[in-house]
Amino acid sequence: MIRWSKTWAFAMLAAAPTPYAPAADFPPAFAYVPTLQPLSNEATPSLTMDEAGRLALIDQPLLSAREAMIEAEQHRAVAAAQLPDPKLSGGLKELPVDTPEAFSLRRDNFTEFTVGISQEFTRAEKRRLRGTRQSQGADVDRSALDNDQRMVRRDTLLTWLDVYEAEQAYQLTQRLIDEGALQVRAMEKDYTAGKASQADWLAAKVDSELISDKAHDWLHHSLRARDGLARWIGEAARRPLAESPTLPALPTTLQSLVARSDHHPVIGGLDKQIDASTTDIALARQAYKPDLSVELYFAYRPDFADFVGVQFSVPLPYFTQNRQDRDLAAAHQQSRAAEERKRDALRELHTQVNQNYVDWQHFTQRVAEFDAVIVPDARHRVEAARATYAAGRGGFDAVLLARRSLLDVQLQRLSLAVESARAQVRLDYLTASQTPAGDTP
Repeated sequence: MIRWSKTWAFAMLAAAPTPYAPAADFPPAFAYVPTLQPLSNEATPSLTMDEAGRLALIDQPLLSAREAMIEAEQHRAVAAAQLPDPKLSGGLKELPVDTPEAFSLRRDNFTEFTVGISQEFTRAEKRRLRGTRQSQGADVDRSALDNDQRMVRRDTLLTWLDVYEAEQAYQLTQRLIDEGALQVRAMEKDYTAGKASQADWLAAKVDSELISDKAHDWLHHSLRARDGLARWIGEAARRPLAESPTLPALPTTLQSLVARSDHHPVIGGLDKQIDASTTDIALARQAYKPDLSVELYFAYRPDFADFVGVQFSVPLPYFTQNRQDRDLAAAHQQSRAAEERKRDALRELHTQVNQNYVDWQHFTQRVAEFDAVIVPDARHRVEAARATYAAGRGGFDAVLLARRSLLDVQLQRLSLAVESARAQVRLDYLTASQTPAGDTP
């Protein structure tokens, strides 16, 4: 074990704050140490998870597009319940072509100019069902809008956690950089005094350079995550984050979470599709009942008497085997398909709830274990290394190694806490009773 002067080492400990500040005269390897520039002035309020979730629901093009689709379906529902437009017709009838009166508009008393108007009178029940069917399409889109709002909130909170983890890890890694810098200075002094080998000094430099590279990697993750957060909340993503996440409250039992997932908007949308398929079946049955068309016309005959008339037309659904029967069978199968999709969606939601609940408990328990045992033991290791060194029974490198180990443990604890928060956010998406309103905070 390499030892150096206790007087010098204690002087270094007394002079250096915690975490230790790197010296100004680093070797060239420390010419670049990545820094996280402040994103706003001190007066800017911090961005909490809840606020980010609310901001994401304001002026969100994805949600505005869905709202426009709902309004379009509502307009179509009104139009679908109306009678068809009347039809205007006109023409020339009974013009002779092979008699002495050929192509004469006046000589033959059958030749006439006609103008007429016709109206198809669709059955009232059929029109009502068509309007209902379009209205049910709007209901499906409303459920989709609710799901979109949940997805936007979920993805925003997960991205907030990405930024939080990267920046917290960056700050912890900066402490490792400070520890590495101190160790390099100590090794350099011992190497100059002949108390350490050049290989030990270079090994300390390489280790510190790797730590600096890790800090640069976390900085890279932080910048990318900030850009990802800006996709949802714009320039508000540049604000400093709150010191800790604000997580939604969850029921304590898995059974209650699974029961809540049964009311997820995805399931609500499938219920609306089942209702729509029931309406499609009713419309298919209406196809067996013909509609009535009425036409009124006026016939003008030059040099002869004019005529007026009325005509009725009714389609005859006689050959139904390959038309109406097929449409009705298809409507029944579509209804069955909608019900099967709902069964599958419930299975998938229940699976996701169970998996995320297991993740949440797993990571929460590990965080508790870190807080109760591992982190305190790591701190005790630092204190024991300091005491051993002060008593002259150990080297100062053991103190530095213990402090680096403590910071590594803190990084692991941060990762576990963020994973627990991610699982909780996903559970909130799957089981929340309603999506918080996107009011301006």
